[in-house]
This record gives sequence, structure tokens and C-alpha cells, in this order.
Amino acid sequence: MPSPFSALRAAGLRLERSVKQHRWLWRYTHCRRVLRDWVADAEGRQFAGSRRCLLDLRRIAIDGEQGRRFHALVTLLERGGYELAMVPRLQFLQTGHRTFKASALAKVKPYFPVGSAAGFPAESDADVVPFDLCLSDSASASPLARRTIPVLTGIGNALAAGDLAMPYSFFPTVWDQREDDRFDRYRRGPRNWRLFFGGHCSLESYSRIKKYRRLCPVDRYHVVREVRRYFSQSTLTIASDLQLESAQRQRHESFVMIDNADYRTDPSRWLGLLAQSDFFLAAPGCDYPLSHNAIEAIAVGTIPVLEYDSLFTPPLRDGENCIAYRGLDGLRHAAARIETMDQADIRRLRTGVIDYYKTHLSPESFCKNLESEHTKRLHLFSYLTPAIHSAAKQAA
Repeated sequence: MPSPFSALRAAGLRLERSVKQHRWLWRYTHCRRVLRDWVADAEGRQFAGSRRCLLDLRRIAIDGEQGRRFHALVTLLERGGYELAMVPRLQFLQTGHRTFKASALAKVKPYFPVGSAAGFPAESDADVVPFDLCLSDSASASPLARRTIPVLTGIGNALAAGDLAMPYSFFPTVWDQREDDRFDRYRRGPRNWRLFFGGHCSLESYSRIKKYRRLCPVDRYHVVREVRRYFSQSTLTIASDLQLESAQRQRHESFVMIDNADYRTDPSRWLGLLAQSDFFLAAPGCDYPLSHNAIEAIAVGTIPVLEYDSLFTPPLRDGENCIAYRGLDGLRHAAARIETMDQADIRRLRTGVIDYYKTHLSPESFCKNLESEHTKRLHLFSYLTPAIHSAAKQAA
């Protein structure tokens, strides 16, 4: 039974979400301004393709981390071949000015059904062509689409039969810079490093997972510290452009790391750095274990080394498409495996990683799964639901 403190905390979170959702009522002028700007930016945009998806969304919980979930949803659909429209709902647009959400809205055409918004031109009945698909967080099916799929944001229960887990995705700028057009080139490039880590890893920010309690991996600070300790005689720390240029020309069979507190490359070079290495130390994030860096590594064929393999849907498999570990002892064992692994096994793992991306994380696979007759609901936050895969493994 939950403790009184846990119940009180849960009630507080529900109240906080409710206040955030309904604050559009006293920010009405701001919401109308966001809507007007969006409509003006989209003026003249017409549908040209054969696949059309309508978004009918109300809850700002769909935004996710600073709008990143909504951005990922829009981009996966767009890259998967859909032209996108959205019914303008002021309660959803109240956060439409934020960077990642605004970037996503720029890819979506406003669509005003008859009688939906005073002061804006509605689509006439003669112009209405049913959408192939509607994604909606409403309880009712859209009359404008041949098929409506409900969108879920709740995290209290594990995935049910018929629930499609939307893949966790890249940092939005990776999509916006169209880095996905270069994935094949990254995958085929030379790999000069054995194990790489890049990112922030301070004790103050990364010594615990702040919001997720169902899976408790070793935090990022201690993961990076332990791997540095294991490779203490051979770790290469990069702290300048000059050091980076030198390191990229050399084969380094140990641990290469960049601590962003000391040095940070231009973001446009990030995927190229990931693709420089055979393995990537996918240490947990700050608020949640699952980190977008792990997805970016997988996309370019770099093998992730991680403790939260169970949070992927389907779970990653140790020795097939990742190197998984449990605790600091497991991490040290993983480092020893990486250090002594031969090139044939590395190539086999890399093939598994690329296959996993194409089958489960790519826009094409997402849209194919969305269109499946077996898909009844779309779950945007499957990685925050109970970690049933991990529990099953431990029980076995």
C-alpha cells in the first residue's frame, strides 16, 4: 500500500497538472496570439500528397520534456510520409510559443472544421476530404478521418495489448538539421575509438535520477567515474578543438570522453562523434534514465552500453544490440568485455543495433506500426510506465 507521503505527492502532482492545463483560461489573449501567428506562418500551405493525418489534441502533457515529445511525434509522422494538419485548440496552443513546440507546429497546417473557431476561415464541406488517420486525446472518434487512434499520456500502468509505444527519439535539433539524411554515411564511416562518452556528468546534477522511481540504475556521475577508474591508465579526455582534431585521426582502443563542463563541440558535430566509436557509454539522464543520446548512438550504428535496456519497447538484448549491465560490478564486467571484444563480434553487434533502429525506432517503422490493425492506442510515455521487462528478468 502506498505511504501517506506518496499519496500526498501524487495528489499534488495531479493538482499541478490540472492547473497547468487550465491556465489557458486566464492566458486567453496569449493563446489567441499564438494561434494567429501560427495561422499567418502557414498561409498558403496546401496538401499535395496522398497520406494525411489530423492531430486533434488538447492536453499539454503531450508536450513532454520542453515540447520534445510533441516534436518527436510530428517529425516521425512527417518523415514517415504523412502530411499533417491540426485542429487548433487554444488549451493545447498555450505552450505553442516554446522553441521545440513552435518548431513542430511549423510542420503542421492549421485545420478549422466548420464552426470551430470564430474569426478564422473554416474548411467548407465541399473541401473536406477524410483524413487517413486522426490522432486524438478526446474520447470520441473524429468524423473527419477514416480511423481515429486515441493518444495516451498516463504513466500509472504498463502497456496494454493494442498499445503502440511511441519511440523515444533524438534531441529535436537532430531532426531539424535533417541529420537523419546522413545516417547511412555515419554508419559506414571509420571507427577509430573503442568506447566514447560525451555530455554533462557533474555530481550536482547527475548523482541521482530525480523523477523516476521504478527503475534505479547507477546514476550518470558514478557510471562515468567508474569507467574512468577502470581505464585509468588509458582514458583520453578531450577538452579543446585541437585535442579533438588530433583524437579523430588516431585509433584509441580505450575510453574517450568529453565532459561538457570543460569542453563542448558544435552540436552539428555530435552524431559524427558518436559514429567515431564502436561503443557509447549511454549513462542515464538527469530526470529519467532513458537518454536521447542512446537513441542517437543506435541510429548511427554505435553500440550502447547501458543499464536501462528494459525501458526500450521492445527491450534491447545484451549481446545482440547492446551491452547491458547491472550495478557497478556489472559495469566493470561490461568494460572488460568491450576491452577484449574482437572485430567480428563488434560488427555483429553493430548490425543488430542498426536493425533495431530500422525495425523499432525509425519513422517508417513507427508509421507502419501505427497503421497496423492491431494498434488500438498510441502511448507517448511508455518509458515512464512500470518497468515490467526488468521485473520479469529479475524474477527469471
